[in-house]
Order: sequence, then C-alpha cells, then structure tokens
Amino acid sequence: MAGFTPSNGSKLFIGPAIDIDTIDDTGAALTALTGWVEVKAVKDLGAFGDESSAITSNQLGNNRTLKMKGTRDGGSPSIVVDRKEGDPGQEACIAAEKTNFDYGFYVEIPNKKTDAGTNGKRYFAGQVMSCRETVGAANNPITMAINIGVNTATFKVAAT
Repeated sequence: MAGFTPSNGSKLFIGPAIDIDTIDDTGAALTALTGWVEVKAVKDLGAFGDESSAITSNQLGNNRTLKMKGTRDGGSPSIVVDRKEGDPGQEACIAAEKTNFDYGFYVEIPNKKTDAGTNGKRYFAGQVMSCRETVGAANNPITMAINIGVNTATFKVAAT
C-alpha cells in the first residue's frame, strides 16, 4: 500500500440514539449498536477526534506562557453531502437534529489490508446540531451540511 490512505471510498453511518454515559474507554457500547444506516452522497467528512483545550499561565519571572492540557473536545465536523431527498441516512440525520439526544456514528475508512480483509472504522457519538441546505449558484448540486457536536472520544477499529 502507498504511504497514505486515500479518502475516496470512505462512508458515514448513523446509528440509534445512545446514552453517552454507557460508553466506557473501550467504546464497546458503540461498536455493539445495531441498526446502522449509511448516509449517502457524502462529499466531505470534515475533521473529528480529540483536541485538548489549553490551560495557560503567564509567569512573570519566566517571561513565558506555560501551557497544560485541559478538557478534551471531540470536534464538530461539518459533513457535506449532495442532498438526496428520501435517502434513509440523510433523513435520519435530519430527524436526529430535531432531538436533544446523542447518536452513534461511524466512519468507514477504505484501508483494508487484503481483499478478504475489513476496512477500518472510527466510532463516536454526538448530537446533530444542524442540517443546513445550500442551493448555491447555477450548475452546482444542492448540498447539505450536517454538523455533529461530538461528545465522546473517537474509538478506532483497525483494518484487517
């Protein structure tokens, strides 16, 4: 395999609502969910994964700002899709936006190691914060940005 993994072939799935308090450090509650639905026509999966907030201290004697890690933020990816009315995955995201619940998500990465292998997956849970359509100018598809407020760590399942 080349020195990188291409993004083409990646897929997004939405699962059922989940109580994030049931998700431990292994992510087993997420990987055990059933009823996943693919969100079709994905153009861009955005950025997700933990980033630590900065705790800073400006110390006079050192003339230096010291930094330490604070709370972790799973990100707020903006998933861009070509709008396909009636697509079960897109409709599930629109329905999820109308609730205050967290939902399971996973991204399938096209990185299996052999023809018989399985692709890697990235699981997380969060709330669908918005589903905004963009009509745009002539000769462009109507798109929808699905913004997810990630409330858990991202759990990686390695490709085989």
